[in-house]
Amino acid sequence: MARAAVNTLDSVDSVSTNMREHTLTLTFDDEKTSIKEIKSALNQAGYTVPGSRKVAAEP
Repeated sequence: MARAAVNTLDSVDSVSTNMREHTLTLTFDDEKTSIKEIKSALNQAGYTVPGSRKVAAEP
C-alpha cells in the first residue's frame, strides 16, 4: 500500500519497503517532487511518517 501511494507521483523512480523495520526507501527526482509531497501522499494513504532522511544518490 505504501508503495502504491508513492508510485502515484511521476518523479518516483524506484520504491522498496521493509515491513520488518517499517521503512520505505525510494529514489525520486527532487526537482519535480519534494519530500513534503511524498509525505503527503503517504499520509493520504493512511500512513504516519514520523521522520525522513534524504540521502544523495550514488553516481
